[in-house]
Amino acid sequence: MTTDLAGLMVKWLTHDLASPIATAMTASELLSDAPDAEINGLVVDATKRLAGRLRLIRAALAPGQSPMGAIALENLIREGIDGTPLTWSRTTADADAPTAALIAGIALLLADLRRGQPLTITETGIHWRAPHALPDAVTAALSGHPATDTRAAVAQMLAATAGRAGLVLNPAADGVVWS
Repeated sequence: MTTDLAGLMVKWLTHDLASPIATAMTASELLSDAPDAEINGLVVDATKRLAGRLRLIRAALAPGQSPMGAIALENLIREGIDGTPLTWSRTTADADAPTAALIAGIALLLADLRRGQPLTITETGIHWRAPHALPDAVTAALSGHPATDTRAAVAQMLAATAGRAGLVLNPAADGVVWS
């Protein structure tokens, strides 16, 4: 990993985690004055979102070596992209480690690009319900060009993951497909 890619990844990661951490910190400060069920709920929700996001990031960018079952992968993605409706249309029972990382990473990227927009995960891609062009920097990184921003850094890492799995990523009018 080059220094530029590493720096972009760190910027992306810290930006991605800032909101749930800030919510948990604010709520915990409020709790120090007086216990409150609503504030406790905020802390619990924020830490669950943060934990889900971290698990998804780890699965996408630092995967293990074992295959992942379909239900486990679906749950991991649902928890990591909280607030994004998800339709799971994969029929394959397990995904090998690189494919699971690829699916997790593309879901993470697309959910970040269009927050709250429904995603459908199929055997060969991840799609939004309606066409929407990927940013030029992301499209370029998926094609093997160096990353120029944080989202393109994620795309560059995903392109490398796809290559290790013997797959090629391609932008589609409504998301990303692999072959």
